[in-house]
Amino acid sequence: MAEITKEMSINQVIAKYPKTVGVFNQYNIDSCCGGHESLEIASKKNNVDIAKLIESLSKFAEGK
Repeated sequence: MAEITKEMSINQVIAKYPKTVGVFNQYNIDSCCGGHESLEIASKKNNVDIAKLIESLSKFAEGK
């Protein structure tokens, strides 16, 4: 199971699970210049539900 937490940065998630870059695009979260931000901060800035974001990232990371 993918271990993705709200404290991880976008860059950390993408480095560990490269397939997740598409999820960030779906949620309009900047995975390039904003990649240093934690998932929690990025979700707040983009009005994204953190639980849904982590769920989506985990599914993609696991190839589902």
